Amino acid sequence: MAKAKILVLDQDISWSLMISEALIKEDYDVFSANRATDALLLLQVRNADIIVADINLPDTNALSFLEQLRQQHPDISLIVCTGRPTIAQAVQAIRLGAHDYREKAVTPDCIIGLKESVAAALAERSRNLRPTAAPPPRPRGLLATPAQGFYGILSQNVQMHDIFELVQTIADSVANVLIYGETGTGKELVARAIHDASSRHGRPFVTMDCSALARELMESELFGHEKGAFTGAHDRHIGRFERANTGTLFLDEVANIDPGIQAKLLRVLQSRTFERVGGQKSISVDVRIIAATNVPLNELVAAGKFRDDLYHRLNVVEINLPPLRERAEDIPLLALEFLKRFARQNNKDVRGLTDAAVQSLRGYRWPGNVRELENVILQAVVLAKSPLLDTADLPRRITQPVEGQTALPTRLTAQLEEPEKQILINAIRQHGGNIKRTAEMLEISRTTLYAKLKKYQIDPDAIR
Repeated sequence: MAKAKILVLDQDISWSLMISEALIKEDYDVFSANRATDALLLLQVRNADIIVADINLPDTNALSFLEQLRQQHPDISLIVCTGRPTIAQAVQAIRLGAHDYREKAVTPDCIIGLKESVAAALAERSRNLRPTAAPPPRPRGLLATPAQGFYGILSQNVQMHDIFELVQTIADSVANVLIYGETGTGKELVARAIHDASSRHGRPFVTMDCSALARELMESELFGHEKGAFTGAHDRHIGRFERANTGTLFLDEVANIDPGIQAKLLRVLQSRTFERVGGQKSISVDVRIIAATNVPLNELVAAGKFRDDLYHRLNVVEINLPPLRERAEDIPLLALEFLKRFARQNNKDVRGLTDAAVQSLRGYRWPGNVRELENVILQAVVLAKSPLLDTADLPRRITQPVEGQTALPTRLTAQLEEPEKQILINAIRQHGGNIKRTAEMLEISRTTLYAKLKKYQIDPDAIR
């Protein structure tokens, strides 16, 4: 029987050696890496069953690394063993598929516990891989299988792939980026992809929703304030710009920034310096700005509601995200990925969607875009009573579109078939069912005409 292969990832070489020796004694095939990038390179040439990793490494962001592992190596079991454990990170790690999350310590109990966790992970893998009896017949449909993406963004759409290429092109530049897209299209995901693809990955990625705060609070949140700067300012507060230093600041819904704050933001973009509210000391920062909006800023500039000079400072590179209704080919892909995630989180035996369910999802216009699709699948999984989601599991607005709502097109050929069928019927009726004259009028051979009649199940005698 082949030995289980285990990759140990930790920047502490002495710890890696100690763990490797302990696992080798258990008759495992163990290899190690001290950097996340080295681990990913190793996994390209060597298979692994389990990774034992401290994800808090200097060359990567912990959660981004987990997401990358989940996307690129979904079949590998992950055991996180870190010297800097937090409850929030543990929850995120388990959500992203980690088998176990443990605190690292140089004690016999820690080593024993880690070996037990490895054994449990292998036993779980063995159960999942064990052949089972053939399942009973089920409706045709799509099953949830592991999907890969671009920094966590799944798409088969040409426009999105062009955006992926643009992200890679601009990632290492210092240019500010403006992302335009409807609500729910994934603007923050694209911003994170730019950050993770850049040399700033592993450094702070700080977000701020500019629509959620009043002017006074927004200024304090962006630039911070000194103790006593205003009533209630009992302590110094570090703002988003300082927290994002050496990294990326993502300003969501930037169109909602107050005109007074716009002027101060423009100065920061020009000089990379600012003062905290109530402070006099200039603070220098190295921050890349990625802004997002669901309202065309050029229209607000024309209306006098947004500064022209700030708009041009933000809009060095512009990315326009297509709405989900223009990415119909991505709807099944995204639905299956959400299904897989929510089934695991909610301990539900839901494995895929029927063809009818997929067709209903593709036919809906998704005004709330990917976020709405995510919520629909979550609701369906939670309420599901069978392994395949069907139309009965979907909200009525999805399966019964309101009058006046146009369904999304499916395949181009399917859209063209109906007019062609009607043309054939009209021509046959016009010539009283005479195949020769019908073929001559349509300028096609009788053989071609017979083939089309067979394809559309048209009986000439029935429509004379």
